[in-house]
Amino acid sequence: MTIIYKKTSELSTLFGGEILFIIFSPIGKPYSFCHPSVESVVKRFWNPNQPHNETTHAPIEAYPK
Repeated sequence: MTIIYKKTSELSTLFGGEILFIIFSPIGKPYSFCHPSVESVVKRFWNPNQPHNETTHAPIEAYPK
């Protein structure tokens, strides 16, 4: 489980993405990772034209053009 959290966090950092990740254990217990917050990611999901959240610390360039 820790590896999944680490990789999700790395993706968010590398690409400056807003991420909401939810996984359920075999007994049904939910685990989640979210950046920057659940509210901002859900709002963005329901309104994809909304400008990016200014609290997201995205790199200026994720890769060379």
